[in-house]
Amino acid sequence: MQTAVSVIIPVHNGADYIEDTVSCIMKQTFQDMEIIIVDDGSTDETSQTVHMLQEQDSRISYIYQDKANAGVARNKGMQEAKGEYLLFLDGDDLFEPTLVEVMYNQIVKDEADVCVCDADQYDTGSGQYLSKPQYLRKKYLPEKIPFSRKEIGNAILYFTTSVPWNKMVRKTFIDEHQLYFQDIERANDQFFSIMTLVLAQRITIVDRVLVHYRINQKGNLTTEFSKTPLCAFEAMLATKEELERMSLLQDENVRCAFDNKVLNLMIYSLNIQRSIDAYKELYETLVNGGFEKLGMTVREETYYFNKLEYQNLKSFHELSYDQFLLMKNREYRDAIARKNAAYKDMVEQKNAVIEDLKEKEKELKAIKKKNWYKKITKWIARYHKLIGKEDEY
Repeated sequence: MQTAVSVIIPVHNGADYIEDTVSCIMKQTFQDMEIIIVDDGSTDETSQTVHMLQEQDSRISYIYQDKANAGVARNKGMQEAKGEYLLFLDGDDLFEPTLVEVMYNQIVKDEADVCVCDADQYDTGSGQYLSKPQYLRKKYLPEKIPFSRKEIGNAILYFTTSVPWNKMVRKTFIDEHQLYFQDIERANDQFFSIMTLVLAQRITIVDRVLVHYRINQKGNLTTEFSKTPLCAFEAMLATKEELERMSLLQDENVRCAFDNKVLNLMIYSLNIQRSIDAYKELYETLVNGGFEKLGMTVREETYYFNKLEYQNLKSFHELSYDQFLLMKNREYRDAIARKNAAYKDMVEQKNAVIEDLKEKEKELKAIKKKNWYKKITKWIARYHKLIGKEDEY
């Protein structure tokens, strides 16, 4: 029996957060949906938690698979999904109660293949919600919505990120283009999300923060990224090959969009490494033929959305690994110095304002001691008494 929306949630050892996440979905204002939880070989109490939640909500289904990765789990969820539209969420994030309803109404109204919403980040450590512009860069959106890559041009992969969890996708669109998540340990969502955005004929938008992406939690995949540092590179290589197979990279806008996405993702992948060996492996893979395999060459600066990333690309082609690390160390030192200088200026400005207020307070106290001030206040009091308005003050 078909349902409107299938919410697919992969999880691995997510006992600490899966109850909060699924509870957010159970409390959605939209009811016509199924919740498919695919357990990717958890060894903690994830299954017990999900079974407990199943007793509270019959829309929840639980699928167990031997440990593979989130990509395989999402594919398994897609195979079982009965919804007209699919929503791929992570097993540790939080969501607004109107997430499914708002996105479903928008994608149906605009007869779209994809609906993209805004998101922010939830810091588990501090409990703060952090605004992040990259999930929906509104200034790059075309005037007319829904749109496709033809209307938005080279910003098709820049107006949002290539995460799957802020996107609702029509299932027949997925089936038509035989889209899938890659069977690699990490970055297995890049291929699916990039191909979805590039191939979609109608993309619509919900300009509201509906997803809160959790950060700084234990067990997050990015904390273990150094175990497989080349996954993001492999994901982009597979995406390039598929785009070439479909002759899409002949479109200059798609080529530009892809090049900028590659550059952004490779720099991000370097930055999140926690092992010097992993960092070096990825760096040397890129500079020793990796960028060439991805079709990346250094073009003019205006070709790139982010000027700092452009400078990094030039450095990749000019510097050895050791020289690059030295440059990054100088950049870090200079950034700290700028922050310290800015903080010092802020403190000095605050102190100046406080001193100014203190001087004004002294002046006011001195004025109140003057005989003429005391006489004026007495005259004002008498005047108010005479006209019968003393109670108003």
